[in-house]
Amino acid sequence: MDFQKILENKPLLYGIIGGLVVVLALFITVGVVVSQNSSGAPKTVKEKIIDKPLDLLTTDNLGKAIEIQALLAREGITVERRADGQKSVLYLQKYTMTQRDRALLAIVKSGLVDQNIGLEIFDKGDFTSTKEDKRIRLTRAINGELSRLIRKIPPIENASVFVSIPEQVMFEQDQKPITATVQLVMPSGEKLDNMKVKAIRNLLLGSVNGLEAENISITDTNGNVYDSIASADDDMLAKLEENDQYMQAKVKTQLDKLIGKGNYAVTVSTYLRQAPMQKDAIDFDPTKKTALTEQTFSEGLGDQTRDSNKGLSAVSVYLPNGLPANNADSSQNRSYSRTARETQYGVPKVQTSELVKPGTIEDISIAVTLEESSIPANMTLEELKILVAKAASPKAKPENVEIAFSDSVDPFLAGDKPESLPKPDSTGNPWWIAIAMLLVGLGVGLKFLSDRVKAAQERQIAEIQMLREKSQDQEKQIRDVNLKAAELIEKQTQLAQGMLEQKQQAQTLPELNSTLSELADEMTGLDDDDLAEHVKSWIEKS
Repeated sequence: MDFQKILENKPLLYGIIGGLVVVLALFITVGVVVSQNSSGAPKTVKEKIIDKPLDLLTTDNLGKAIEIQALLAREGITVERRADGQKSVLYLQKYTMTQRDRALLAIVKSGLVDQNIGLEIFDKGDFTSTKEDKRIRLTRAINGELSRLIRKIPPIENASVFVSIPEQVMFEQDQKPITATVQLVMPSGEKLDNMKVKAIRNLLLGSVNGLEAENISITDTNGNVYDSIASADDDMLAKLEENDQYMQAKVKTQLDKLIGKGNYAVTVSTYLRQAPMQKDAIDFDPTKKTALTEQTFSEGLGDQTRDSNKGLSAVSVYLPNGLPANNADSSQNRSYSRTARETQYGVPKVQTSELVKPGTIEDISIAVTLEESSIPANMTLEELKILVAKAASPKAKPENVEIAFSDSVDPFLAGDKPESLPKPDSTGNPWWIAIAMLLVGLGVGLKFLSDRVKAAQERQIAEIQMLREKSQDQEKQIRDVNLKAAELIEKQTQLAQGMLEQKQQAQTLPELNSTLSELADEMTGLDDDDLAEHVKSWIEKS
């Protein structure tokens, strides 16, 4: 294993350290537990097995015997069954005293064998019984069955029911009512809640025909007397508690997300209407109009007036509306008729009648205590009240939300804090020794690992420095090689240029010689002026 690679792999190194710490803690814990068990734990004593058969019970009901046998098998106790005529006997073949006690206790708790007689009393036909005997047997069966049913309600240990069914009489006003009395066996200090009392009452009312709630009496062995008639106040109180818990849970859900769980305390109080109330309201809408009254009428006049002085050349005593022409008839028909409709408009109104029943929510008050610094910076106090009110119920108003601030939300009140802590148990190994050993082991292990890590880091730093120096030397050598290569390339370029010039000179030299010879031949015999002129013209041509 390469320890250097392990040190360089940080997650693996931390995992190894954590594993060592867990193994060391388990080793110390096991050692402490073993030492305590070896010093103070009592030794288990093996019980003696009894070979003598023990009869548990005898019954003539085969189904009940099989049911008890299955019940004890679920408890891990094997019970044998044998037939004794028409009866079945359950017995233990090999057992210990503990198994015997467990078997008897399981049979008693199951309620399969008790003093109550149920409807099985009618399993055998009896033709000699009178009507009164059958009535008594029916009453015993009802009492037994109700006792068995009520006994199954926790924490009731046992129950006795006495139903009194009086004889029928001729006149109804002389008929006595059916009564029921229930005696409950309760654990010491226990008391039934209202819901279980209501369940017992409903069970009796549904099982006994003609029984009234006011004729039921319920008591227990702790001296508590229960009212068989549930009052409206009891139901209202239960409904009030249910509403408060429901709304408080909704407010807590919002505050847990906003502030954080455990950083606040909230209480919701609901006011329910105690008595019925009728509300009447009239709403007017001034922005609309509606027809209040509407009537239609018609009017007519039948009148025809004639000139009584017609033909007498006398002045007419009647002046019509329109003047007739000369010597014309001045009679005029004045009859007319007209029809009209008159409508009266007004502001519409809506009349509402509401009956508020008892138990309706009237008002909701919410109290919240929290730290002032826990409110988000972008939220005001009014916004927090609106959030709490909407979370509780649509009927909750922000002005009914009260918020108080405290330095710290302490789950204990000042008076509830314990004044003195209990003394630790001094038996066995002290717990602080295990903690001290664990801390010492952790310290030594961390010291060893830190030294190894530090040494590895120093070696790693030295290797990194050496690699840096080698890298610098290599870079310097590369630069020198590049410079030499550049110089060689430049020299090669210069040599190639010189060789090219020499080659050009070698090509142009014969031509120059031939030209000079021709020029010399041409200038032979010329005087100085002609020679100069000839040279000038040759140069210009060239």
